[in-house]
Amino acid sequence: MSDEKLTQAKRQGILACGLALWLSLPGAAVAQRQEPAPEALAEVGVDEHPGAQIPLDLRFRDDSGRERTLASLFSGDRPAVLTLNYSDCPMLCTLVLNGMVDGLQELAWTPGKDFEVISVSIDPLETFQRARLTKQRYLRSYGRPETAAGWHFLTGSEKNIKRLADAVGFRFKYVEQEKQYVHAAVIIICTPQGRVSRYLYGVQFPEQTLRLSLVEAGEGKVGSTLDRVLLFCFHYDAEAGRYGPVARNLMKLGAGMTCALLMLGMLPYWLRRRSHALRANVPPPPPSADHATGGSGPSAAFALPLAGMLGAPGGSLLFPMRGTAEAAMVDQVFYFIFIVAVFFFVLILALMTFFTLKYRRRPGVGSLPSPSHSTGLEMVWTLIPTMLVAVMFIWGFWGYMGMQQAPDDSYEIQVLAKKWSWNFVYPNGHVEPDLHVPVDQPIRLVMTSDDVIHSLYVPAFRLKMDIVPGRYTKTWFHAIETGTHQLYCAEYCGTQHSTMLAKVVVHPRGEFEKWLEQAANFLERMTPAEGGELLVQRRGCLQCHSLDGSARVGPTFKGLFGTQETMTSGETVTVDENYILESLLEPMAKIRAGYKPVMPTYKGQLKDEEITAIIAFIKTLKE
Repeated sequence: MSDEKLTQAKRQGILACGLALWLSLPGAAVAQRQEPAPEALAEVGVDEHPGAQIPLDLRFRDDSGRERTLASLFSGDRPAVLTLNYSDCPMLCTLVLNGMVDGLQELAWTPGKDFEVISVSIDPLETFQRARLTKQRYLRSYGRPETAAGWHFLTGSEKNIKRLADAVGFRFKYVEQEKQYVHAAVIIICTPQGRVSRYLYGVQFPEQTLRLSLVEAGEGKVGSTLDRVLLFCFHYDAEAGRYGPVARNLMKLGAGMTCALLMLGMLPYWLRRRSHALRANVPPPPPSADHATGGSGPSAAFALPLAGMLGAPGGSLLFPMRGTAEAAMVDQVFYFIFIVAVFFFVLILALMTFFTLKYRRRPGVGSLPSPSHSTGLEMVWTLIPTMLVAVMFIWGFWGYMGMQQAPDDSYEIQVLAKKWSWNFVYPNGHVEPDLHVPVDQPIRLVMTSDDVIHSLYVPAFRLKMDIVPGRYTKTWFHAIETGTHQLYCAEYCGTQHSTMLAKVVVHPRGEFEKWLEQAANFLERMTPAEGGELLVQRRGCLQCHSLDGSARVGPTFKGLFGTQETMTSGETVTVDENYILESLLEPMAKIRAGYKPVMPTYKGQLKDEEITAIIAFIKTLKE
């Protein structure tokens, strides 16, 4: 090769590399760009004309030699990708078309069926035979020869080429000295009617950018509903050269989906409430064996087999026996979430182990090519977790709402929580340290705290509700079997928190009323001292006061009556009937030295005869 030819080849290579580097940047070819450009590029660029109509009457010759108008390529039902390039381009056209082919290979849509690809040569001297060879080369690279009818390589006169380029704002120039055209790296997305929709700059065109651009240009004629949803959430970012998320639209979509899920989740609950209201005057049937173990419906069919493997019917290694019908719902939701979590944990761990072993680094073996994007795989790992989470939410929400709304015919019991005991107040005024309820009767608990936050928790009922001082909280349950269950405080409430226990006793039909009548009149069957002993046990007095002389939170009852005690104020008082009465009703009036003022008041909670009985009992506790 002569020195002159070598110098010319070097100049062409340098110019082509400069074009590829400068024009492949997103937005680099926009006319408004202010950065200084090489002299050869002064008249080159893109003046964006969004919405501009392409002259469809222009005539070009396709790769088979047939003359046709652009109108024949824009059928009105498919968008099109328009490229302006030429076959003898030393570099940039090849980079642009190769980048487009890479993007099209990942796109599941087919040219000629879902969209058209139109490549127009900007060289008026290029023949249709040369264009046909170029088309064959890129079809081989594309790897989908069946799409040949949808990718059109066109050649035409200088006049028609210029009219088309001017219509879309594509400015290019022929450099006589280098014997080549300089132009921008861009492809143009057009609507089915032949209007400019979007300019995509650079030499790489990701599948998502191509797909969303075609969906946008297709005006609802191409793409799935999901593609249109994605287009709503993603808008084209000209600076970045790709589609990016729009926070406002994502929030709108999220709010809409949340509302839809709420409505969908509430619908079964509303229907069930309406059904219960219509059957309000119909006596309920006795619970069956299936009902006691959580039912035999479709939801139970999924959760109960696992519960059966883990433990006895109606219970498991994780839960005690169920004592209410509502407990079955809690178990089913828990086991569903548990099974899903275990399944995906095992699946991910197994796949991770498999791929680690299969694709581990081996001597002499290079790295394998791997795809950078898979729409199908991304849809799978997005839609499946979304559906599973939606099922968890709707199922759990339905169960939660059912557990929050007590039936109208519920039996109401007042609950007073205090350090460190429970008081259950029945409609007849009787106060009990344990919760007694009838079987097969909805029970509403109206709860408040006398000091700090407590939490009523009955594991067998799957029931837990916080109790806050200064306000009332409510919950309910429906015991379906007789028996005794443990009740806990599930909120740390002080040093004796672990001793704040009670029993839930479920009585058979007809026996609860007898028990309540007898329990309310216990003082009539006992001496005052015996009644007082029972009262200090029931009212939680022994949580803070001992009977054997040992020190606790409060002073011991043993030998207390008749003694002289010093108060925090410095005065000395005699522990007599009036002092005990005042301490029960106004415990903060006189605080004994050495003890903290933590005793709650019993004003309005103890009857006069009950106070008398407590005083009588304390009198019997002599040294």
